[in-house]
Amino acid sequence: MKIIYKCHKCQKIIETLEDISINEESLGLNVLTEEEKGDIIKIEDNVMYIDLTCEECNQEYDWSQLIHSQQIH
Repeated sequence: MKIIYKCHKCQKIIETLEDISINEESLGLNVLTEEEKGDIIKIEDNVMYIDLTCEECNQEYDWSQLIHSQQIH
């Protein structure tokens, strides 16, 4: 299975992994709830797309505002 990590904000491809045997633990997905996995993982035509935030978008986002407004815990 091919895995493509992409930014959900700007759609930039962050990384592509091919021809690997995968499991949730090796990808670090085992720590996510089923709902969280559903939010960031899509599988189409034997390709797994994992939505992340790229470094550029992460730097542009004001995380302190979100944390202080109690939108994340």
